[in-house]
Amino acid sequence: MSAIRADINRRISAADIGLSAAPADIAERRAKVMQCTPEAFRFFCKTYLPHYFPDDSESVFHTWAYTELPEIEKEPESVLQGCAASRGEAKTSLTVQAFSLWREVRNAKHNTVIVSDTEDQADAIVEAIKTELTDNPALQLDFPEVCGQGQVWRIGEIRTRQNNQFKAYGAGQGIRGAKKGEVRPDAVYLDDLENEKHTENIRLRDKLTKWIGSVINPLGGAGAKCDILYVGTILCLDSVLARVLKNPFWRSVRFSAIMKWPVNMDLWAEWENIYRNTSKENRANEKAAQAFYEANESAMLEGSEVSWSKRPLLALMKIRARDGIHVFNCEYQNQPGNPENAIFADYLDNCYYRTLPHDVVYFGAVDPSLGKQGKGTDPSAILVGGYQRATGTLFVVEASIKKRVPSLIIQDVIRLQKQYGCLLWVIETVQFQEFFKDELIKEAAKQGAHVPARGVKPSAEKVMRIESIQPHFANGFIKLLPEQRVLIEQLREFPDADHDDGPDGLHMLWMAATSGSGAIDYTAVPRHNDSNGVLTFGSGAW
Repeated sequence: MSAIRADINRRISAADIGLSAAPADIAERRAKVMQCTPEAFRFFCKTYLPHYFPDDSESVFHTWAYTELPEIEKEPESVLQGCAASRGEAKTSLTVQAFSLWREVRNAKHNTVIVSDTEDQADAIVEAIKTELTDNPALQLDFPEVCGQGQVWRIGEIRTRQNNQFKAYGAGQGIRGAKKGEVRPDAVYLDDLENEKHTENIRLRDKLTKWIGSVINPLGGAGAKCDILYVGTILCLDSVLARVLKNPFWRSVRFSAIMKWPVNMDLWAEWENIYRNTSKENRANEKAAQAFYEANESAMLEGSEVSWSKRPLLALMKIRARDGIHVFNCEYQNQPGNPENAIFADYLDNCYYRTLPHDVVYFGAVDPSLGKQGKGTDPSAILVGGYQRATGTLFVVEASIKKRVPSLIIQDVIRLQKQYGCLLWVIETVQFQEFFKDELIKEAAKQGAHVPARGVKPSAEKVMRIESIQPHFANGFIKLLPEQRVLIEQLREFPDADHDDGPDGLHMLWMAATSGSGAIDYTAVPRHNDSNGVLTFGSGAW
């Protein structure tokens, strides 16, 4: 702990606080800090903690924290907030240390519980807060009544000069002594609760999930406000944090370092082949990779968007090449896959397109998810794709995957038919869905937008059907838009995803585009080539 204190002291001393000691200026700064607003929280961090936040650059996660955390405090009811943020973005410094310190200066919270994977890690967070209260000259200048040692001042536990308690715990511990007199905890911070053992052992994940529900959630007093903020990185598909983010009673937000992937991933593949061949003995390939990037920079950046300007795409791609795709997707993207089972995960980063070729014909697919045994809560999937016959490539232009009533599914299909003029719509007609197809055809006819719909009843198991399109993905014949996040996530997590309606619909779309339903049972329709040589269907021969 002395080493931690010494390191923080060095950073504090190195930062030029540059604050006026004039009483009027002090009063003005105090007034700014005491407001519960995003501007006040940001001002506090930039003014009093410059050793953590040395410049004005912000990641998307930082902006969210500055904006949303004060709003959570102002809400009258308790808030459960889960947040998955990328490694290296000062998650703990901002959302735990800075936020709880700002609350202490304002005397906003009186009993704070801080939990990390181990008690030692939580102790270090409390130690950082202690150091700021005793050794930060900017805080001492403007808030002397807050600073200094309180009546309890030991490792992992403090009672501040304002008689507010901070106490550290390790994940899974019994939370003993959390009450401060009659005051139960009113702020709880869960900081990176998991480690690699949790990713390998579902029993540990189940135990930690149960502990959050049985020990952490009830910490607040009856009818009293107690906000719980859980911030971390998603280490595996079924991580405890991933479960929390899916829990409807928790608010959830997830951040990725690369928000939009570049269009020309083939250039990045060439760059990576050069970069990965760099050795300790020979740095020539590293220079060659840099030269390749500089020669193709504009094309390699096209379509990309990163979460933080201080960490540009090139820096992130170096990390990805160094650490591997799986580690990068977990630690920086919060999009883990199962490396043993996730058959699409390795190809998704290379499957994006931005410009749609002009010589495509459109097909549609619908999985209504109506009346399936055990699937009553599944979302419906509507996909539209443009098929380029010259190259055999399917460009998915629409991927709408969400829960909706049958009447809305029908209206969405009609709208997309008017927009794209699909040559064929394939609709899964399992159980009650045959009736849905008939109703769609009738309603479309009433609106003057005839939908060429055909019902399909898959004979193969769903997993086998979805697996059958993996080679086409791997070979670059199925392209997606980066904005199609639900479909992309379901593909990334397949076969372990909660829902697979998107991948199932994509299989239907691929079969419709490449063979007019191919192996799926269908009624043949006379076909002919149009003036462009594109295969089309004759009229009225159903």
